[in-house]
Amino acid sequence: MSYTGGVLTNCVSDQLDHGVVLVGYNDSSNPPYWIIKNSWGADWGEEGYIRIQKGTNQCLVNSYACSAVVGGPAPTPNPSTTTTTTSAPGPSLLVQQLCSGPGCTTGCVNSSFPTGQCVQAFGRVSAILTCDATSAVEKLFPLSTDCTGPSLPVSVPLNKCLSFFIGSVEFFCVSSATARPIEVDKLSRYQPYQGSHRRL
Repeated sequence: MSYTGGVLTNCVSDQLDHGVVLVGYNDSSNPPYWIIKNSWGADWGEEGYIRIQKGTNQCLVNSYACSAVVGGPAPTPNPSTTTTTTSAPGPSLLVQQLCSGPGCTTGCVNSSFPTGQCVQAFGRVSAILTCDATSAVEKLFPLSTDCTGPSLPVSVPLNKCLSFFIGSVEFFCVSSATARPIEVDKLSRYQPYQGSHRRL
């Protein structure tokens, strides 16, 4: 993309091919715009940033939006507090139930993904998926196909139906040893990582 500056109002795309980070916005401008940091360095765009018209899905920016929960270290427990950690037996799978209707009840397709291993997410982005008692964490590596380098954790709740841009979605974690067979979408977002030269 040959962008050199200004608010982009006519970005036509048909697929996502890399990750960017939304860092700000300006609602008082005409048109209102998002400020996005690209991964191509300061020589591209406005010193590594692009401004795109807000509310119009320019460059498919709304098609796969993720948010991160960021926080500091956990507080130290009181000496009288006992902490018990329980791990799920054996490897587990993250199941994504994507539904075309609201409420996670109609037009649903399930996809399953291994946890604890590097998987190809989309484009040149890789991820490691993990499950805990209440959430699934997707550790995204936006500049890597082999889960190395800087990462961004994205957390989603488990066992809760969420509104999604094309319907609804719900995430479950199951033990692969006890899981019933899951219908896997052949066009699923993740593919097991096969090496640094794998092309999607």
